[in-house]
Amino acid sequence: MNLQEAPVGIPLSITHISGGAFPARMERLGLYEGARLMRLDKVDSIGPAKVRTPKGDAILSAWLAGKIVIHLDDGRRIPLPECKNGDSGHVEGVTGQSAVEEALKELGIVENDRITFLRSIPPMIYKFSLYSPSLAQESARQKSQISEALASHLFGHTPEGPAQFSSVGVGTPFTVQRILPGGEAEATLAALHVTAGMELILESVAISHEVRLSQDAPVACVTKEGLRLYFHEQDAAKIFVAPV
Repeated sequence: MNLQEAPVGIPLSITHISGGAFPARMERLGLYEGARLMRLDKVDSIGPAKVRTPKGDAILSAWLAGKIVIHLDDGRRIPLPECKNGDSGHVEGVTGQSAVEEALKELGIVENDRITFLRSIPPMIYKFSLYSPSLAQESARQKSQISEALASHLFGHTPEGPAQFSSVGVGTPFTVQRILPGGEAEATLAALHVTAGMELILESVAISHEVRLSQDAPVACVTKEGLRLYFHEQDAAKIFVAPV
């Protein structure tokens, strides 16, 4: 069976891991054929986080934050969402596919680079106007809003340089360059007509009082050495295990 299908609370042994470069990435975290782990039962949903990287500050959606394992200065290895404000260390590994590494690299986060956990991000709503530069008419402008998770997946250009949409100031023109991979971000934003080349003008940011069910609750496990790891379903399905 794969890890997604595995029962909780039972010692498991990895039989093999599939998926291109994924096995090598997991081996660096101590997951390889014969390694022991156990799937955990109840896991709190992971939220977005603000971190400091060698390139500056970045906001990570829950989808990306949960995939980073950090080796803290005090010697502990923990998932990034379990850090406390001010915790620092280096990126030990990433529990995801190559597209995840590329997205993190875009934000200045590379394996072995130093990273500092600044704080968790509360649920926010970003309200903006949107239009295509090829359609100069004011009538082509539309209003919309997205969550902080989707805003953090938008990477583009501002007059001050490249940035995430979650980091721009109110009134700053923002041209979408690409949508960082993660969950259903690309499909959700496309449904709102937010695609590469579109220009967004942030109008306001406010704390969301809406209670929404998170789609970022991961498949969690703990290794024999005590390292907790979070996987999303498509990655957990590539790790095959058998009861010990």
